[in-house]
Amino acid sequence: MTVIATAGHVDHGKSTFVNFLTKQETDRLPEEKKRGLTINLGYTYFTHENKTYSIVDVPGHKDYFKNTISGFSNADVIFFIIDSRENWSEQSEQHFQALIALKKRNFLFIFTKTDLLKDDVDKKILLSKIETFQDINYEILEFNKIESNNEDFLKVIHQFIESCKFDKKNPSIWVDRAFTIDGTGKVVTGTASKYFDYKNIIFNLHNEKLQIKEIQSRDAVNQENNETKRIAISLKKTNDSFPKKGDLLTNKEIVFTDMLFIKLNSEYNDYLFSKGTSRIFFGTDNANIEKINFIKIEQNTYINLTISKAVPLPEFENVVIQNIDKNQIVGGEFLFFLSDIQNQKINKKIKNSEGVHNLLEIFNSLNVKYFKENTKFSRINDEYINESILNEIYEILENDFSDINKAGVERYFNDTYQIKVEIIKEILKNYEDIEISNNQLLKINNDQDILISEYKKIYKLLGDGLDVNSIDVKSFDRKYLKELFLINKIYRVNSKLIISDKHLEKLISIVKKLPKNFSVTDFKEESNLSRKYSIPYLELLDKLKITTKIDKSGIRKLS
Repeated sequence: MTVIATAGHVDHGKSTFVNFLTKQETDRLPEEKKRGLTINLGYTYFTHENKTYSIVDVPGHKDYFKNTISGFSNADVIFFIIDSRENWSEQSEQHFQALIALKKRNFLFIFTKTDLLKDDVDKKILLSKIETFQDINYEILEFNKIESNNEDFLKVIHQFIESCKFDKKNPSIWVDRAFTIDGTGKVVTGTASKYFDYKNIIFNLHNEKLQIKEIQSRDAVNQENNETKRIAISLKKTNDSFPKKGDLLTNKEIVFTDMLFIKLNSEYNDYLFSKGTSRIFFGTDNANIEKINFIKIEQNTYINLTISKAVPLPEFENVVIQNIDKNQIVGGEFLFFLSDIQNQKINKKIKNSEGVHNLLEIFNSLNVKYFKENTKFSRINDEYINESILNEIYEILENDFSDINKAGVERYFNDTYQIKVEIIKEILKNYEDIEISNNQLLKINNDQDILISEYKKIYKLLGDGLDVNSIDVKSFDRKYLKELFLINKIYRVNSKLIISDKHLEKLISIVKKLPKNFSVTDFKEESNLSRKYSIPYLELLDKLKITTKIDKSGIRKLS
Protein backbone atom coordinates (compact mmCIF):
# COMPACT_ATOMS: atom_id res chain seq x y z
CA MET A 1 0.00 0.00 0.00
CA THR A 2 1.25 3.47 -0.92
CA VAL A 3 0.23 6.28 1.43
CA ILE A 4 -0.50 9.60 -0.26
CA ALA A 5 -0.97 12.95 1.50
CA THR A 6 -2.58 16.03 0.01
CA ALA A 7 -0.95 19.47 0.36
CA GLY A 8 -1.75 23.01 -0.67
CA HIS A 9 -3.41 26.28 0.27
CA VAL A 10 -6.92 26.36 1.77
CA ASP A 11 -9.73 26.21 -0.83
CA HIS A 12 -7.38 25.21 -3.66
CA GLY A 13 -9.38 22.00 -4.14
CA LYS A 14 -7.65 19.22 -2.16
CA SER A 15 -10.82 17.55 -0.88
CA THR A 16 -12.56 18.03 -4.24
CA PHE A 17 -9.75 16.21 -6.03
CA VAL A 18 -9.77 13.39 -3.47
CA ASN A 19 -13.55 13.04 -3.90
CA PHE A 20 -13.04 12.94 -7.69
CA LEU A 21 -10.60 10.01 -7.34
CA THR A 22 -12.32 8.02 -4.59
CA LYS A 23 -16.01 9.05 -4.77
CA GLN A 24 -15.80 9.54 -0.99
CA GLU A 25 -16.03 12.59 1.28
CA THR A 26 -13.14 13.12 3.71
CA ASP A 27 -14.71 16.13 5.48
CA ARG A 28 -16.95 14.37 7.99
CA LEU A 29 -17.17 16.74 10.98
CA PRO A 30 -20.27 19.02 11.13
CA GLU A 31 -17.97 22.07 11.43
CA GLU A 32 -16.02 20.96 8.35
CA LYS A 33 -19.21 20.63 6.29
CA LYS A 34 -20.57 23.93 7.61
CA ARG A 35 -17.36 25.93 6.89
CA GLY A 36 -16.40 24.02 3.76
CA LEU A 37 -12.83 23.37 4.88
CA THR A 38 -10.83 20.47 6.26
CA ILE A 39 -9.92 20.73 9.96
CA ASN A 40 -8.90 17.21 10.98
CA LEU A 41 -7.12 14.66 8.86
CA GLY A 42 -9.43 12.82 6.46
CA TYR A 43 -8.76 9.25 5.33
CA THR A 44 -9.87 7.36 2.25
CA TYR A 45 -8.45 5.08 -0.46
CA PHE A 46 -8.71 3.96 -4.07
CA THR A 47 -7.58 0.90 -5.99
CA HIS A 48 -6.08 0.51 -9.44
CA GLU A 49 -4.70 -2.63 -11.09
CA ASN A 50 -5.07 -4.58 -7.84
CA LYS A 51 -3.05 -1.97 -5.94
CA THR A 52 -4.43 -0.10 -2.94
CA TYR A 53 -3.57 3.56 -2.43
CA SER A 54 -4.40 5.24 0.87
CA ILE A 55 -5.02 9.00 0.96
CA VAL A 56 -4.58 11.34 3.92
CA ASP A 57 -6.38 14.61 3.21
CA VAL A 58 -4.80 17.42 5.26
CA PRO A 59 -6.12 20.86 6.29
CA GLY A 60 -4.95 23.77 4.14
CA HIS A 61 -5.71 26.53 6.65
CA LYS A 62 -2.72 27.88 8.62
CA ASP A 63 -4.64 27.56 11.93
CA TYR A 64 -4.53 23.76 11.59
CA PHE A 65 -0.86 23.43 10.62
CA LYS A 66 -0.08 20.87 13.35
CA ASN A 67 -2.74 18.56 11.89
CA THR A 68 -1.25 19.14 8.45
CA ILE A 69 2.23 18.07 9.57
CA SER A 70 0.74 14.95 11.16
CA GLY A 71 -0.67 13.99 7.78
CA PHE A 72 2.63 14.57 6.00
CA SER A 73 4.78 12.58 8.42
CA ASN A 74 4.55 9.06 6.95
CA ALA A 75 3.35 9.79 3.41
CA ASP A 76 5.17 8.18 0.48
CA VAL A 77 3.78 10.51 -2.20
CA ILE A 78 2.32 14.03 -2.14
CA PHE A 79 -0.64 15.33 -4.14
CA PHE A 80 0.30 19.02 -4.15
CA ILE A 81 -2.82 20.96 -5.12
CA ILE A 82 -2.56 24.45 -6.66
CA ASP A 83 -5.51 26.63 -7.71
CA SER A 84 -4.60 27.62 -11.29
CA ARG A 85 -6.21 31.05 -10.78
CA GLU A 86 -4.55 31.96 -7.46
CA ASN A 87 -1.37 30.02 -8.18
CA TRP A 88 1.32 29.83 -5.46
CA SER A 89 -0.20 31.13 -2.21
CA GLU A 90 0.72 31.50 1.47
CA GLN A 91 0.01 27.93 2.53
CA SER A 92 1.45 26.60 -0.71
CA GLU A 93 4.80 27.97 0.41
CA GLN A 94 4.36 26.84 4.02
CA HIS A 95 3.40 23.30 3.00
CA PHE A 96 6.21 23.07 0.46
CA GLN A 97 8.79 24.17 3.06
CA ALA A 98 7.46 21.62 5.54
CA LEU A 99 7.50 18.78 2.98
CA ILE A 100 11.05 19.57 1.92
CA ALA A 101 12.02 19.74 5.60
CA LEU A 102 10.55 16.23 6.04
CA LYS A 103 12.56 15.07 2.99
CA LYS A 104 9.51 14.26 0.90
CA ARG A 105 10.66 13.93 -2.69
CA ASN A 106 7.80 12.34 -4.71
CA PHE A 107 5.30 14.99 -5.87
CA LEU A 108 2.32 15.05 -8.20
CA PHE A 109 1.64 18.79 -8.65
CA ILE A 110 -1.99 19.23 -9.70
CA PHE A 111 -3.30 22.55 -10.99
CA THR A 112 -7.05 22.67 -10.28
CA LYS A 113 -10.02 24.68 -11.62
CA THR A 114 -8.44 24.96 -15.05
CA ASP A 115 -11.91 25.33 -16.62
CA LEU A 116 -12.16 28.76 -14.94
CA LEU A 117 -8.86 29.92 -16.42
CA LYS A 118 -8.81 31.96 -19.65
CA ASP A 119 -5.10 31.49 -20.42
CA ASP A 120 -2.69 28.57 -20.09
CA VAL A 121 -1.66 27.45 -16.60
CA ASP A 122 1.26 29.53 -15.30
CA LYS A 123 3.86 27.02 -14.07
CA LYS A 124 6.81 29.43 -13.76
CA ILE A 125 6.63 29.89 -9.96
CA LEU A 126 6.28 26.17 -9.36
CA LEU A 127 9.17 25.29 -11.67
CA SER A 128 11.41 27.85 -9.95
CA LYS A 129 10.65 26.17 -6.60
CA ILE A 130 11.36 22.71 -7.99
CA GLU A 131 14.66 23.74 -9.60
CA THR A 132 16.06 24.61 -6.17
CA PHE A 133 15.94 20.90 -5.26
CA GLN A 134 17.54 18.59 -7.81
CA ASP A 135 16.40 15.35 -6.17
CA ILE A 136 12.63 16.00 -6.48
CA ASN A 137 10.75 13.37 -8.49
CA TYR A 138 7.65 15.04 -9.91
CA GLU A 139 4.97 15.31 -12.55
CA ILE A 140 2.63 18.23 -13.27
CA LEU A 141 -1.05 17.59 -14.05
CA GLU A 142 -4.08 19.75 -14.78
CA PHE A 143 -7.53 19.06 -13.38
CA ASN A 144 -11.08 20.32 -13.46
CA LYS A 145 -14.01 18.35 -12.16
CA ILE A 146 -16.11 18.88 -15.30
CA GLU A 147 -13.75 17.66 -18.04
CA SER A 148 -11.18 15.45 -16.27
CA ASN A 149 -11.47 11.69 -16.64
CA ASN A 150 -11.21 9.58 -13.50
CA GLU A 151 -9.68 6.53 -15.19
CA ASP A 152 -7.04 8.61 -16.96
CA PHE A 153 -5.94 10.17 -13.69
CA LEU A 154 -5.81 6.82 -11.91
CA LYS A 155 -3.60 5.44 -14.69
CA VAL A 156 -1.17 8.40 -14.54
CA ILE A 157 -1.01 8.27 -10.74
CA HIS A 158 -0.38 4.52 -10.78
CA GLN A 159 2.42 4.85 -13.37
CA PHE A 160 4.03 7.71 -11.45
CA ILE A 161 4.02 5.83 -8.14
CA GLU A 162 5.46 2.74 -9.82
CA SER A 163 8.45 4.89 -10.84
CA CYS A 164 9.02 6.31 -7.34
CA LYS A 165 11.86 5.45 -4.99
CA PHE A 166 11.07 5.57 -1.29
CA ASP A 167 13.48 6.35 1.53
CA LYS A 168 13.96 3.88 4.35
CA LYS A 169 11.87 4.80 7.41
CA ASN A 170 12.04 3.83 11.05
CA PRO A 171 9.92 0.75 11.82
CA SER A 172 7.27 2.60 13.80
CA ILE A 173 3.68 3.83 13.97
CA TRP A 174 2.72 7.35 15.01
CA VAL A 175 -0.84 7.19 16.30
CA ASP A 176 -3.06 9.68 14.44
CA ARG A 177 -6.45 8.63 15.85
CA ALA A 178 -7.62 6.97 19.06
CA PHE A 179 -11.27 6.18 19.76
CA THR A 180 -13.71 3.68 21.27
CA ILE A 181 -16.11 1.50 19.27
CA ASP A 182 -19.10 -0.11 21.00
CA GLY A 183 -18.59 -3.85 21.17
CA THR A 184 -14.95 -3.57 20.08
CA GLY A 185 -13.34 -1.29 22.62
CA LYS A 186 -10.27 0.91 22.22
CA VAL A 187 -8.95 1.37 18.68
CA VAL A 188 -5.95 3.33 17.38
CA THR A 189 -4.94 4.04 13.79
CA GLY A 190 -1.73 5.11 12.10
CA THR A 191 0.65 4.51 9.24
CA ALA A 192 2.91 1.51 9.76
CA SER A 193 6.26 1.97 8.09
CA LYS A 194 8.00 -0.64 6.00
CA TYR A 195 9.26 -3.75 7.89
CA PHE A 196 7.26 -2.97 11.03
CA ASP A 197 6.87 -6.12 13.16
CA TYR A 198 3.18 -6.44 14.08
CA LYS A 199 3.88 -9.29 16.52
CA ASN A 200 6.05 -7.16 18.78
CA ILE A 201 4.46 -3.72 19.27
CA ILE A 202 5.86 -1.66 22.12
CA PHE A 203 3.93 1.30 23.46
CA ASN A 204 6.58 3.79 24.42
CA LEU A 205 4.74 5.48 27.27
CA HIS A 206 6.03 2.76 29.60
CA ASN A 207 7.99 0.72 27.03
CA GLU A 208 5.43 -2.03 27.53
CA LYS A 209 4.29 -4.62 24.99
CA LEU A 210 0.87 -3.70 23.64
CA GLN A 211 -1.85 -6.31 24.09
CA ILE A 212 -3.54 -6.64 20.69
CA LYS A 213 -6.96 -8.08 19.78
CA GLU A 214 -6.78 -7.57 16.03
CA ILE A 215 -4.94 -5.58 13.35
CA GLN A 216 -6.78 -4.55 10.20
CA SER A 217 -5.65 -3.00 6.92
CA ARG A 218 -7.13 -2.66 3.46
CA ASP A 219 -4.13 -4.71 2.42
CA ALA A 220 -3.49 -7.93 4.32
CA VAL A 221 -1.22 -7.52 7.31
CA ASN A 222 1.57 -10.03 7.02
CA GLN A 223 4.79 -10.77 8.80
CA GLU A 224 7.01 -9.53 5.99
CA ASN A 225 5.31 -6.16 5.66
CA ASN A 226 7.49 -4.94 2.84
CA GLU A 227 5.60 -1.68 2.30
CA THR A 228 3.89 1.18 4.14
CA LYS A 229 0.35 0.43 5.37
CA ARG A 230 -2.54 2.28 6.94
CA ILE A 231 -3.69 0.10 9.84
CA ALA A 232 -6.22 0.00 12.66
CA ILE A 233 -5.33 -1.76 15.92
CA SER A 234 -8.00 -3.11 18.25
CA LEU A 235 -6.66 -3.25 21.84
CA LYS A 236 -7.33 -5.65 24.72
CA LYS A 237 -8.76 -4.36 27.98
CA THR A 238 -5.79 -5.90 29.82
CA ASN A 239 -3.46 -3.07 28.74
CA ASP A 240 -2.30 -0.93 31.68
CA SER A 241 -2.65 2.19 29.53
CA PHE A 242 -3.79 3.03 26.02
CA PRO A 243 -2.13 5.03 23.25
CA LYS A 244 -3.57 8.40 22.23
CA LYS A 245 -3.01 10.64 19.22
CA GLY A 246 0.66 11.60 19.01
CA ASP A 247 1.96 8.50 20.80
CA LEU A 248 4.64 6.29 19.27
CA LEU A 249 4.46 2.53 18.71
CA THR A 250 7.75 0.78 17.96
CA ASN A 251 9.45 -2.61 17.97
CA LYS A 252 12.10 -1.61 20.53
CA GLU A 253 12.37 0.41 23.69
CA ILE A 254 13.14 4.14 23.35
CA VAL A 255 13.96 6.55 26.16
CA PHE A 256 11.95 9.68 26.91
CA THR A 257 13.71 13.02 27.25
CA ASP A 258 13.16 16.74 26.73
CA MET A 259 16.71 17.40 25.45
CA LEU A 260 17.34 16.65 21.79
CA PHE A 261 20.30 16.88 19.43
CA ILE A 262 19.38 17.46 15.80
CA LYS A 263 21.27 17.86 12.54
CA LEU A 264 19.65 20.44 10.24
CA ASN A 265 19.16 19.68 6.56
CA SER A 266 20.99 22.86 5.53
CA GLU A 267 22.77 25.86 7.05
CA TYR A 268 20.68 28.27 9.10
CA ASN A 269 21.56 31.22 11.25
CA ASP A 270 20.43 31.40 14.83
CA TYR A 271 18.89 34.86 14.36
CA LEU A 272 16.01 33.22 12.47
CA PHE A 273 14.90 31.59 15.72
CA SER A 274 16.27 34.07 18.27
CA LYS A 275 12.87 35.67 18.89
CA GLY A 276 9.28 34.51 18.93
CA THR A 277 7.60 31.19 19.71
CA SER A 278 9.02 28.06 18.11
CA ARG A 279 7.68 24.51 17.93
CA ILE A 280 9.09 21.18 16.87
CA PHE A 281 6.92 18.71 14.92
CA PHE A 282 7.65 14.98 14.78
CA GLY A 283 5.41 12.14 13.65
CA THR A 284 1.89 13.09 14.73
CA ASP A 285 3.05 15.02 17.80
CA ASN A 286 4.63 18.38 18.55
CA ALA A 287 6.09 20.37 21.46
CA ASN A 288 7.06 23.93 22.34
CA ILE A 289 10.76 24.77 22.15
CA GLU A 290 11.99 26.33 25.38
CA LYS A 291 15.69 26.67 24.49
CA ILE A 292 17.50 26.38 21.16
CA ASN A 293 21.23 26.64 20.42
CA PHE A 294 22.89 26.49 17.01
CA ILE A 295 26.27 24.76 16.57
CA LYS A 296 28.11 25.05 13.27
CA ILE A 297 30.77 22.45 12.47
CA GLU A 298 32.32 22.83 9.02
CA GLN A 299 29.42 22.68 6.53
CA ASN A 300 26.89 21.22 8.99
CA THR A 301 24.55 22.97 11.39
CA TYR A 302 23.38 21.21 14.57
CA ILE A 303 20.99 22.34 17.27
CA ASN A 304 20.42 21.26 20.82
CA LEU A 305 16.88 21.77 22.03
CA THR A 306 15.12 21.79 25.35
CA ILE A 307 11.41 21.23 24.73
CA SER A 308 8.25 21.49 26.82
CA LYS A 309 7.79 17.76 27.44
CA ALA A 310 9.71 14.51 27.41
CA VAL A 311 9.19 12.58 24.16
CA PRO A 312 10.35 9.35 22.47
CA LEU A 313 11.93 9.64 19.03
CA PRO A 314 13.39 6.97 16.76
CA GLU A 315 16.93 7.59 15.57
CA PHE A 316 17.17 9.72 12.38
CA GLU A 317 13.49 10.68 12.54
CA ASN A 318 12.76 13.68 10.31
CA VAL A 319 11.50 16.72 12.23
CA VAL A 320 10.16 20.18 11.37
CA ILE A 321 11.02 23.26 13.41
CA GLN A 322 8.81 26.30 12.99
CA ASN A 323 9.16 29.86 14.26
CA ILE A 324 5.44 30.54 14.53
CA ASP A 325 5.74 34.35 14.68
CA LYS A 326 8.00 34.58 11.61
CA ASN A 327 6.52 31.47 9.93
CA GLN A 328 10.08 30.32 9.33
CA ILE A 329 10.46 26.56 8.82
CA VAL A 330 13.60 24.40 8.92
CA GLY A 331 13.98 20.65 8.75
CA GLY A 332 16.36 18.25 10.38
CA GLU A 333 17.18 14.73 11.50
CA PHE A 334 16.95 13.74 15.13
CA LEU A 335 20.27 12.10 16.07
CA PHE A 336 20.10 11.31 19.77
CA PHE A 337 18.97 12.40 23.20
CA LEU A 338 21.23 14.47 25.39
CA SER A 339 22.17 13.83 28.99
CA ASP A 340 22.21 16.73 31.45
CA ILE A 341 26.02 16.68 31.37
CA GLN A 342 26.17 16.79 27.56
CA ASN A 343 23.62 19.58 27.41
CA GLN A 344 25.55 21.64 29.95
CA LYS A 345 28.76 21.00 28.03
CA ILE A 346 27.26 22.30 24.78
CA ASN A 347 25.74 25.37 26.41
CA LYS A 348 29.03 26.20 28.14
CA LYS A 349 30.97 26.08 24.87
CA ILE A 350 28.44 28.31 23.17
CA LYS A 351 28.30 30.78 26.07
CA ASN A 352 32.08 31.05 26.27
CA SER A 353 32.34 31.41 22.50
CA GLU A 354 34.88 28.59 22.40
CA GLY A 355 33.35 27.08 19.33
CA VAL A 356 33.02 23.38 18.51
CA HIS A 357 35.32 21.84 15.88
CA ASN A 358 33.94 18.33 15.92
CA LEU A 359 31.20 16.44 17.72
CA LEU A 360 33.69 14.42 19.79
CA GLU A 361 34.53 17.56 21.75
CA ILE A 362 31.05 17.28 23.21
CA PHE A 363 30.20 13.59 23.21
CA ASN A 364 33.62 11.89 23.76
CA SER A 365 32.46 8.83 21.83
CA LEU A 366 30.02 8.54 18.93
CA ASN A 367 28.92 5.82 16.57
CA VAL A 368 30.56 5.94 13.13
CA LYS A 369 27.17 6.45 11.45
CA TYR A 370 27.24 10.09 12.61
CA PHE A 371 30.49 10.80 10.72
CA LYS A 372 31.79 10.77 7.20
CA GLU A 373 33.88 7.75 6.22
CA ASN A 374 37.10 9.74 5.98
CA THR A 375 36.88 11.05 9.57
CA LYS A 376 40.29 10.76 11.24
CA PHE A 377 39.55 9.72 14.81
CA SER A 378 40.52 6.75 16.91
CA ARG A 379 38.02 4.01 16.29
CA ILE A 380 37.01 1.18 18.62
CA ASN A 381 34.50 -1.22 17.03
CA ASP A 382 31.76 1.07 15.70
CA GLU A 383 32.66 4.05 17.89
CA TYR A 384 34.96 7.03 17.32
CA ILE A 385 36.67 8.15 20.54
CA ASN A 386 37.91 11.57 21.59
CA GLU A 387 41.72 11.31 21.53
CA SER A 388 42.36 13.28 24.73
CA ILE A 389 39.73 11.28 26.61
CA LEU A 390 41.21 8.02 25.34
CA ASN A 391 44.67 9.05 26.58
CA GLU A 392 43.16 10.00 29.94
CA ILE A 393 41.55 6.57 30.27
CA TYR A 394 44.87 4.87 29.44
CA GLU A 395 46.59 6.91 32.16
CA ILE A 396 43.99 5.91 34.76
CA LEU A 397 44.25 2.25 33.84
CA GLU A 398 48.04 2.30 34.04
CA ASN A 399 48.20 4.07 37.39
CA ASP A 400 45.35 4.07 39.89
CA PHE A 401 41.79 2.94 39.21
CA SER A 402 40.53 2.89 42.80
CA ASP A 403 38.02 5.69 42.01
CA ILE A 404 36.57 3.54 39.25
CA ASN A 405 35.93 0.66 41.62
CA LYS A 406 34.31 2.89 44.21
CA ALA A 407 31.64 3.90 41.70
CA GLY A 408 31.63 0.69 39.67
CA VAL A 409 33.03 0.44 36.14
CA GLU A 410 29.77 1.01 34.25
CA ARG A 411 28.62 3.97 36.35
CA TYR A 412 32.06 5.60 36.46
CA PHE A 413 32.63 5.68 32.71
CA ASN A 414 29.03 6.56 31.94
CA ASP A 415 28.88 9.44 34.45
CA THR A 416 32.43 10.75 33.98
CA TYR A 417 32.94 10.29 30.25
CA GLN A 418 29.56 9.20 28.81
CA ILE A 419 31.34 6.16 27.37
CA LYS A 420 29.71 2.72 27.24
CA VAL A 421 31.27 -0.13 29.21
CA GLU A 422 31.56 -2.14 25.95
CA ILE A 423 34.19 0.37 24.78
CA ILE A 424 36.14 -0.06 28.01
CA LYS A 425 36.09 -3.84 27.54
CA GLU A 426 37.65 -3.37 24.11
CA ILE A 427 40.32 -1.04 25.54
CA LEU A 428 41.15 -3.63 28.22
CA LYS A 429 42.07 -6.13 25.51
CA ASN A 430 45.34 -4.17 25.32
CA TYR A 431 46.04 -5.11 28.93
CA GLU A 432 46.91 -8.65 29.93
CA ASP A 433 46.80 -7.94 33.65
CA ILE A 434 43.44 -6.09 34.00
CA GLU A 435 39.92 -7.51 33.72
CA ILE A 436 36.36 -6.57 34.70
CA SER A 437 34.70 -8.72 37.33
CA ASN A 438 31.41 -7.85 39.05
CA ASN A 439 31.57 -4.31 37.65
CA GLN A 440 35.05 -3.86 39.14
CA LEU A 441 38.54 -3.60 37.63
CA LEU A 442 40.89 -6.30 38.88
CA LYS A 443 44.64 -6.71 38.56
CA ILE A 444 45.45 -10.24 37.50
CA ASN A 445 48.60 -11.12 39.46
CA ASN A 446 49.73 -13.12 42.45
CA ASP A 447 47.48 -11.02 44.67
CA GLN A 448 44.51 -12.47 42.87
CA ASP A 449 45.22 -15.95 44.25
CA ILE A 450 45.47 -14.57 47.77
CA LEU A 451 42.21 -12.65 47.28
CA ILE A 452 40.38 -15.80 46.20
CA SER A 453 41.84 -17.69 49.16
CA GLU A 454 40.64 -15.02 51.62
CA TYR A 455 37.17 -15.09 50.08
CA LYS A 456 36.94 -18.88 50.50
CA LYS A 457 37.99 -18.62 54.15
CA ILE A 458 35.31 -16.01 54.85
CA TYR A 459 32.60 -18.00 53.09
CA LYS A 460 33.48 -21.15 55.01
CA LEU A 461 33.27 -19.28 58.33
CA LEU A 462 29.90 -17.71 57.40
CA GLY A 463 28.38 -21.06 56.46
CA ASP A 464 26.02 -21.97 53.63
CA GLY A 465 22.80 -20.96 55.40
CA LEU A 466 21.32 -17.46 55.57
CA ASP A 467 21.55 -17.56 59.37
CA VAL A 468 25.23 -16.76 58.93
CA ASN A 469 27.81 -16.93 61.69
CA SER A 470 29.38 -13.77 63.04
CA ILE A 471 33.05 -13.43 62.12
CA ASP A 472 35.90 -11.25 63.33
CA VAL A 473 36.94 -9.21 60.27
CA LYS A 474 40.03 -7.94 62.10
CA SER A 475 41.54 -11.40 61.72
CA PHE A 476 41.81 -10.85 57.94
CA ASP A 477 44.30 -8.76 55.99
CA ARG A 478 42.76 -5.30 55.67
CA LYS A 479 44.01 -4.85 52.09
CA TYR A 480 42.26 -7.95 50.78
CA LEU A 481 39.17 -7.45 52.89
CA LYS A 482 38.73 -3.96 51.43
CA GLU A 483 39.19 -5.35 47.92
CA LEU A 484 36.50 -7.99 48.52
CA PHE A 485 34.06 -5.28 49.61
CA LEU A 486 34.94 -3.15 46.57
CA ILE A 487 34.38 -5.93 44.06
CA ASN A 488 31.07 -6.94 45.73
CA LYS A 489 32.19 -10.40 46.85
CA ILE A 490 31.18 -9.65 50.44
CA TYR A 491 28.65 -7.20 51.89
CA ARG A 492 28.31 -5.57 55.29
CA VAL A 493 24.75 -6.02 56.57
CA ASN A 494 25.30 -4.20 59.87
CA SER A 495 28.03 -3.88 62.50
CA LYS A 496 27.62 -7.55 63.46
CA LEU A 497 26.70 -9.21 60.17
CA ILE A 498 28.63 -9.86 56.92
CA ILE A 499 27.42 -11.95 54.01
CA SER A 500 28.92 -13.10 50.70
CA ASP A 501 27.66 -12.58 47.14
CA LYS A 502 26.32 -16.16 47.21
CA HIS A 503 24.18 -15.37 50.26
CA LEU A 504 22.89 -12.27 48.49
CA GLU A 505 21.86 -14.38 45.50
CA LYS A 506 19.81 -16.59 47.85
CA LEU A 507 18.10 -13.53 49.34
CA ILE A 508 17.18 -12.23 45.90
CA SER A 509 15.73 -15.59 44.86
CA ILE A 510 13.55 -15.53 48.00
CA VAL A 511 12.07 -12.07 47.41
CA LYS A 512 11.35 -12.97 43.78
CA LYS A 513 9.02 -15.71 45.05
CA LEU A 514 7.06 -13.27 47.25
CA PRO A 515 3.89 -11.35 46.27
CA LYS A 516 4.23 -8.11 44.30
CA ASN A 517 3.92 -6.17 47.58
CA PHE A 518 5.22 -8.14 50.54
CA SER A 519 5.64 -7.68 54.28
CA VAL A 520 8.42 -8.58 56.72
CA THR A 521 6.23 -11.50 57.84
CA ASP A 522 6.00 -12.76 54.24
CA PHE A 523 9.78 -12.67 54.01
CA LYS A 524 10.24 -14.44 57.35
CA GLU A 525 7.88 -17.25 56.38
CA GLU A 526 9.53 -17.80 52.99
CA SER A 527 13.11 -17.62 54.34
CA ASN A 528 12.55 -19.35 57.73
CA LEU A 529 14.66 -16.60 59.30
CA SER A 530 14.13 -14.83 62.58
CA ARG A 531 13.62 -11.08 62.90
CA LYS A 532 17.32 -10.83 63.88
CA TYR A 533 18.22 -11.60 60.28
CA SER A 534 15.08 -10.61 58.35
CA ILE A 535 15.06 -6.90 59.17
CA PRO A 536 18.79 -6.27 58.45
CA TYR A 537 18.63 -8.33 55.26
CA LEU A 538 15.65 -6.37 53.95
CA GLU A 539 17.38 -3.10 54.81
CA LEU A 540 20.45 -4.26 52.85
CA LEU A 541 18.25 -5.13 49.85
CA ASP A 542 16.74 -1.64 50.09
CA LYS A 543 20.21 -0.10 50.17
CA LEU A 544 21.25 -2.09 47.09
CA LYS A 545 18.00 -0.95 45.38
CA ILE A 546 16.90 -4.53 44.89
CA THR A 547 13.76 -3.80 46.92
CA THR A 548 11.92 -0.60 47.75
CA LYS A 549 10.11 0.18 51.00
CA ILE A 550 6.72 1.66 50.06
CA ASP A 551 5.18 2.41 53.45
CA LYS A 552 6.04 2.80 57.15
CA SER A 553 4.71 -0.64 58.07
CA GLY A 554 7.54 -2.28 56.15
CA ILE A 555 5.69 -3.25 52.97
CA ARG A 556 8.15 -3.62 50.10
CA LYS A 557 8.32 -4.43 46.42
CA LEU A 558 11.00 -5.46 43.95
CA SER A 559 12.64 -2.36 42.45
